[in-house]
Amino acid sequence: LFVLMLLVFFIKSLVLRERYPEALNPLDRISSLEELDPKTREAAELFLKITEAEGLPVLITETYRTQERQDYLYEQGRTRPGQIVTWTKNSKHTKRNAFDIAKNVPGQEYSDLEFFRRCAEIGKEIGLSPGYYWEDGKKDMPHYEMPLFGRIKYPEGFEKQQ
Repeated sequence: LFVLMLLVFFIKSLVLRERYPEALNPLDRISSLEELDPKTREAAELFLKITEAEGLPVLITETYRTQERQDYLYEQGRTRPGQIVTWTKNSKHTKRNAFDIAKNVPGQEYSDLEFFRRCAEIGKEIGLSPGYYWEDGKKDMPHYEMPLFGRIKYPEGFEKQQ
């Protein structure tokens, strides 16, 4: 009976890991577009199509973030060692309305300012709010969020799929 209970527990944990990755370790980074709310996911998918068409090697580095992870990141550089990486505990990541990117080229992930400038232009054109344009002190080049009442704008050649 004990072995059977262990087997059931093991199988259940595998299913949970596949369906709800954030449930296992709340501090893990989650980069799946499936974890975003539907409108933000649609905008992220459009963003990726346009950046790919322009030859911009975009990598989605984070989408949904648990509140525990957000709190942990907020503490960095404040109450625990490290560089400050976020200015808020109330992130759109925790609401499934934001994603972060990097340049998908080893060694150039965050150093190519022209890459981030062009990505921000594309994000803004389709209705996202890019952190690239935020005021000093809050500027967050890799960050994109879908405004609460925003709408996705499909440029010519990238019509919405029904």
